[in-house]
Amino acid sequence: NETEFDDNVLVFYRGHSNKAFELKPSIYRKKELINNEDRLFKDIIAKTPNDFKGCNSTFEKLVKMQHYSLPTRLLDITSNPLVALYFACADNDRKGEDGMLYRFEIKESQLKYFDSDAVSVVANIAKRPISFEVASIIKYNRDKFNKQEAILYLLHEIRTEKPHFHDVIDKEDIGRVFCVKPIFDNPRIIKQEGAFFLYGINGEKSTPADFPFEYTTYTVNKNDKQKILKQLESLGIDESTLFPEIEHVAKHLKEKYDL
Repeated sequence: NETEFDDNVLVFYRGHSNKAFELKPSIYRKKELINNEDRLFKDIIAKTPNDFKGCNSTFEKLVKMQHYSLPTRLLDITSNPLVALYFACADNDRKGEDGMLYRFEIKESQLKYFDSDAVSVVANIAKRPISFEVASIIKYNRDKFNKQEAILYLLHEIRTEKPHFHDVIDKEDIGRVFCVKPIFDNPRIIKQEGAFFLYGINGEKSTPADFPFEYTTYTVNKNDKQKILKQLESLGIDESTLFPEIEHVAKHLKEKYDL
């Protein structure tokens, strides 16, 4: 595909072990999760503060939570199609179902970086309660919109990480999905060549923003999963390389040698 070599288009991938899975962040998979997102966010930091000491922004904290498999409004993607193929095959509970490989095309102008103001706006929605909504105020002009109580609270959250943040939120940002490049300070993100889709809301916090990017899908036959995993392992792509933390390496070696 010619876009693979287009300087203005970035290509990312994602693998689902079950092709029926939706392109939806884990926080939106169950009503109970999104209803308690703000509590989840605050509880994990309160209970393990040392793990978040190096995180300077809410987005970085969400990345750390995602790393520990806590539900967030992030969706992992990778620039390496083989890594995505691994995830389309690897879930032990899904061996009996076809997987799905997604291929996304993102214009370079659409890519955001971890320190973007727009990223701060959407990331900090995670800290607002389930009652947070903009459907009733979205038609207001910018000045009136930014004087509403819900937005003033959101601005307060943003200023805790960016004290000099301008007192204006672009109301359109709240309803967007951003493709975000994180800081590559995490061995797992480096190994997985990772980035993230960060989801805003669709009027109300209970509903995720509509996914805006073009993508192509490829079905991975359930009967081919084991063979593909073996082939990927021979290329150096397996649990121990994609999850370089010692517990994952140990688990992989244990399974490899059937200890």
